[in-house]
Amino acid sequence: MTSRFFRNQLLLNSENFMTVSRRKTAAMLPYAAFAVFTLSQHASAQSKDPYPGLEAYIANAAQTWGIPGLAVAIVRNDSVIYAKGFGVLSVGSKTPVNESTLFEIGSSTKAFTATAVAMLVSDGKMQWDQRLTDFLPDFRMSDPVANASATLRDALSHRTGIARGELVWLASGIGRDEVLHRLRFLKPESLFRTQFSYQNMLFLAAGQAVGKAAGSSWDDVIRQRIFTPLGMTSSAPTYTGVRNPNITRGHGIDHDTAFIKPPFDADNIAPAGAILSNAVDMAQWLRFQLNDGKVNGKQLLSSAALRETHTSQMLVPPGSLGGGGMDSVPTSHFSTYGFGWIIEDYRGNLVWQHGGNTEGMTAAVGMLPNKKFGVVVLSSMGQASLPGLLQRYIFDLELGVPKRDLSAEARTRFVAQHRRADSVAKVQEAKQKSGAQSPIPLSAFVGTFADSLYGTVNIVMKDGQLELERGTWRGKLEFLNANNFLWYVPKSAPVPPLIIKFEVAADNTVTGLFYGLGAEATLLSRVKPRPANGQRNGVRGGR
Repeated sequence: MTSRFFRNQLLLNSENFMTVSRRKTAAMLPYAAFAVFTLSQHASAQSKDPYPGLEAYIANAAQTWGIPGLAVAIVRNDSVIYAKGFGVLSVGSKTPVNESTLFEIGSSTKAFTATAVAMLVSDGKMQWDQRLTDFLPDFRMSDPVANASATLRDALSHRTGIARGELVWLASGIGRDEVLHRLRFLKPESLFRTQFSYQNMLFLAAGQAVGKAAGSSWDDVIRQRIFTPLGMTSSAPTYTGVRNPNITRGHGIDHDTAFIKPPFDADNIAPAGAILSNAVDMAQWLRFQLNDGKVNGKQLLSSAALRETHTSQMLVPPGSLGGGGMDSVPTSHFSTYGFGWIIEDYRGNLVWQHGGNTEGMTAAVGMLPNKKFGVVVLSSMGQASLPGLLQRYIFDLELGVPKRDLSAEARTRFVAQHRRADSVAKVQEAKQKSGAQSPIPLSAFVGTFADSLYGTVNIVMKDGQLELERGTWRGKLEFLNANNFLWYVPKSAPVPPLIIKFEVAADNTVTGLFYGLGAEATLLSRVKPRPANGQRNGVRGGR
């Protein structure tokens, strides 16, 4: 076993994936393959440096943090004052990023879904406090109270109490309807409407409800009601049908070296985090939000409906949106969630913002509404702190406050954190028994295991090595101790290697395994082999 597992366990957690907050601390080290960071040479009317030295600062910070490609747009008083690309499309590429380069925006998609609901509220086809089951009759949750009462407001403000359950949909190979079907088997982590519980699948439910109310699909509503009237001509709800060659590749870090990740297939959770966009298109999105839903003099929805998305619905406890400690000097005093937006303060100013993470990209979208000012930063590195740091740095420039090198400050803390994590990881690795072997023959673990929440997991033997297959992920299983193995998920996965615990009977028969992240791990029972007559003994999920 390598120190990768121990280091990742200390530095990463499931909360970082598709997170929303500027507080993320996970970030990336620079790598030798990307020695020089260049500004895009693509000509643009908005390419003039809006603040002296800003472009040089962005380029230097991106190189320091090892971000292959970046794009920034700034809006002030209904005008796009800046839109520019930095770096290249991918490691090893010479093609520059420009203001029209597409990026995955992750959970910044959620504000689009909330705005789509607001449009249908304006049309009289939906109501904020209408139950989800009015649009999705088969929708169910395990909590009977939430099941009977959950509304669009609850889904869009993360207050249903249902646990995150990211591995239900992530790399599962199932579609949107099946994801929602499995949600009923996910246990709550808090009582209904009592606390903030970030939940991607409830945004999927809201998006599916949008499609039902509109008589089409979430994808079509986003295209026709938002992208088209806003002039977001390059943006797409998902990768489906995208043929644009001007698109970044996502990246991750392995042993301080950047590597390319495959495109993030988020179609089965699309309303929560699948949109692709670029700097110039996202600038139009900021203009629309800051202008109270008006585009070129035309009101696309009622001001009241849009303002509801910007209204605090649920208090967000400190650190609940992914990590903490990015600020050496506190600049915010409260944080709440609206509908697809975090509403908080920054240096005494109201902020609407929402970040986004996919497997290989990070976005930061934020506005100072009282100043009619907005910033979007898109990047081609997963779990990167820099987009949020740059957003706040530009906020500071606009507010005229004393300048701080936020990137350098965060970098210093980051390096110190990693050094401590590396030291602890080496100690923990040394404690593991070298060459330890399972007391039970490896062949006893081979088989199929299933439950209603996570579906089917297969354990296979390949060249004398156990491997676990689930959905689109496949990786080796390495024995740890007792009945515990370490599953090496694909390097591109947004989670560290997972501990898989097997259930073993007194006669050494393997009867099940636990699958899931942390407290969400669930027992999957062994599926009996199909009888010779062809009748099925297995069940859909075994629970």
